[in-house]
Amino acid sequence: MTTEPAPTSLATIHVPEGLVGFPETSTYRLDGGGGGIFELAPVGAAGPTFVAAAAGVFFPDYRPVLDDATAARLGLHDAHDALVLVIVTVGPDISAAYGNLFAPVVVNTRTGAAEQVVLSGQDLPLRAPLLPSAPR
Repeated sequence: MTTEPAPTSLATIHVPEGLVGFPETSTYRLDGGGGGIFELAPVGAAGPTFVAAAAGVFFPDYRPVLDDATAARLGLHDAHDALVLVIVTVGPDISAAYGNLFAPVVVNTRTGAAEQVVLSGQDLPLRAPLLPSAPR
């Protein structure tokens, strides 16, 4: 699967199972995208807003592998239709920002179907520095 940001004009994404730890919220507004940074804000439900980064912008060598069942649930038949987002933990400044490569949010840019996928068995970090100069 490619992590290059797919072009998207999506206003909302639908995550049927919710994000990890937040199963009660299934629809998020997808705002931004400039510079590869997005805001995921809950629609119609209380819950936190998340910062997410287009994986291909910040982690160009990141190559997560989806299993066939996940790709089928998302209706992904072509990797170019996927937008791979990593949830960002924001510190006091950008040098202390980390992306979760272990559990990306994969979005079908044609349909808005999305899922936070836990990539077990791929030895990926929960906290990868967003910027190369950030401490590990």
